[in-house]
Amino acid sequence: MANIYDVAFRTILNDCRKLIIPIINEIFGETYTGEEEILFFQTNIF
Repeated sequence: MANIYDVAFRTILNDCRKLIIPIINEIFGETYTGEEEILFFQTNIF
């Protein structure tokens, strides 16, 4: 079973895309403005 944090982060990526930049800024101490292009690539192998 997936870790609860993995599920929460996947939900944020899929359902709350406007929160991605603020989360990255907070976790990694960055200062992105939100004008950057975000590309999503699936990395799951089933």
